[in-house]
Amino acid sequence: MVDDEMITKLIIASCNFCSLIPEGIARFRKWMQEYEAFSKKREAMKAIIAALKKEKEGFAEKELAWQKKVNELTQRHEAEIGELKQQAEASMKEKDELEATLAQLAKDNKWLIEQGFQQVVTYLLHSYEFNSALGDVYSKLLIHGRHQGYTVGYDAGVAGSPKNKSLIF
Repeated sequence: MVDDEMITKLIIASCNFCSLIPEGIARFRKWMQEYEAFSKKREAMKAIIAALKKEKEGFAEKELAWQKKVNELTQRHEAEIGELKQQAEASMKEKDELEATLAQLAKDNKWLIEQGFQQVVTYLLHSYEFNSALGDVYSKLLIHGRHQGYTVGYDAGVAGSPKNKSLIF
C-alpha cells in the first residue's frame, strides 16, 4: 500500500505539475517581456551614457581651451598692468619734474617782476647808447626851445610890446 500511495501522490503531483505548466509559461513569458523591455532600456541607457561620455570629453576639451585662453589673457593683462604701472611711475616722475620746473618758473617770474625790470631800467639809464640818444634829444629840445624863444621874442619885438612883459625875460 505504501507503493500505491506513493504512485498516487506521484500522479497527483504530476497532474498538479501539468496544471502549473501553463501558468509557469505565462509567468516566464511575462518575465521575458519585462527582461526585453529592461534590455531595451539598458541599451538606450548605454547609448545615452556613451553620448554623455563624448559630451563630457568635449566639455573637457573646451574647458582646457578656455583655461588656455584665460591664462593667455591673464598673462597679457598682467603684462599690460606692468606697462601701465611703469607708465604711471614715469608720469609721476615727469609730473614732479614739471612741478619743480613750474615752481622755478614762478620764482623766476617773481624775481623778474620784483628786481629784473629795475635792473633793466638801471642798465638802460647807464648805457652809453641810451644816454647819447637822450643827450641828443635834450640838445635838440634845448635848440627847439631856444628857437621858440627867439620866435616869440621877435614876434613881440615886431608887434612893439615892451621887453619886460615878455615871458623870456
